[in-house]
Amino acid sequence: MKKHLISIFAATATLLLQANTPNFDMVGFATLEGGTTGGEGGETVYPTNFEELKRYAEEETTPYIIVINREINTGITAYVDTTSGHISTQGAENTIASTYGEIIKLGSNKTLIGEDDKGFLNRIGISIQCKENIIIRNLRISLQDVPVDKSGENKIVAFRDGAEVLVGDPDCISMQADDESLPASQRITQHIWIDHCELYNFPKETEHKDRYDGLIDAKNDTRYVTISWCYFHDHSKACLSGKGDSDNFDRTCTWHHNYFENIKGSRLPLLRFGRHHYFNNYMKGCEDGLDVRIQSNAYVENCYFEDTKRPVFGKLSEGGRATLVDNIFKSCSKLPPECTNIDGAKQETLKESEQFEPTDFNPADCYSYDAVLHNAEEIPDIVPLYAGVGKLGSSATTIAKADKPSIKAYAANGQIRIEGGKDCLVRIYRVNGVAAEATTIATDTFTSTRLPKGIYTIQVASPHGETLLTTKIKL
Repeated sequence: MKKHLISIFAATATLLLQANTPNFDMVGFATLEGGTTGGEGGETVYPTNFEELKRYAEEETTPYIIVINREINTGITAYVDTTSGHISTQGAENTIASTYGEIIKLGSNKTLIGEDDKGFLNRIGISIQCKENIIIRNLRISLQDVPVDKSGENKIVAFRDGAEVLVGDPDCISMQADDESLPASQRITQHIWIDHCELYNFPKETEHKDRYDGLIDAKNDTRYVTISWCYFHDHSKACLSGKGDSDNFDRTCTWHHNYFENIKGSRLPLLRFGRHHYFNNYMKGCEDGLDVRIQSNAYVENCYFEDTKRPVFGKLSEGGRATLVDNIFKSCSKLPPECTNIDGAKQETLKESEQFEPTDFNPADCYSYDAVLHNAEEIPDIVPLYAGVGKLGSSATTIAKADKPSIKAYAANGQIRIEGGKDCLVRIYRVNGVAAEATTIATDTFTSTRLPKGIYTIQVASPHGETLLTTKIKL
């Protein structure tokens, strides 16, 4: 009888959990200007090793839904000094066996998604450089014990063609738009949704704080990004928006329902320029939190900050601005003048130099988010329970199939002509993955502007975001 009752209680708890599951729909900046559909409509693939993952993920524009159902690393043994993280040799003092690192240069129109709680990129970072329309969901990503070089700023050491090579900064996910092979007007990264991921590194006490770089960094002209329901933990310098005081772009990012835990450093995130909506995030056991720096604008709403040294601060001389709305602070050390710990814990007021003025940016002027907004007092219960991997269930990799209208695309007198796509969104990409044209088709027939000779990828998506046609055309 007792066993039977336990089974009933367990089943009831499961049903309640399912019934109370929050709304995980995409909201925020990633939904604007055509939205973010990732690899929707493309082939669904299941890479089994790094080489297969690289082949699908780095294809410039062809849409793919890439499902990861295992740990993927390079599989090539490397030896790492546990004090510095530098590449070492087998048998040397303070040396452990690891694997060489790598970076995936993710192409446009990709969905990279983990299955259940199995998807893990281990010592493999993701770089998004002048690309667009990308979804990364339900993935665990860590660079822990990745080897770095011995000279200058740390760089990941990979092993290619029989030799060690340096492949980039030790970031879990890096978004940038500084490819000098492109004209300045084409250096844009946009429409990115990062959701339900877990990012960490567990740096050792013997290692320098710069042993690893960012968990998620955004630099240059990076637009229309949403980062939601992610679990950031055990790291030093976590997230960065803007690489320096001259990186002056209107970066637009929505951060919501993220869990920041045990970040014993800073950048949760550090903001330079741009507009940032920061709502329903939970910060616990951290040091320096949301850092409003040069001419940034942040709207901080219904968040819960606990046991954190400086949860929100700035640099008054740099003109960073933030508006705080209905947030809760508990056992925090240094707070803005108008804020108080709910538990009466001793606190100090931020130095005047660390304070900030309110912003006139209001995200409600840009998009609706009422359907996903929680009260701040709910956040400690909701966010740790649902942030990170394995919280999406089997629906994470369910791909809906629908009847598709007949759409044709062909070359005509230096232009691209599309028939049958009324009210659909058309995107035309150059061979390097940069968009040449993007618009909604107003009539049954669409003709592009006159384009230079070359090979172009054409993608037509329904008004709901489903990819209906992908093809390549030579002009």
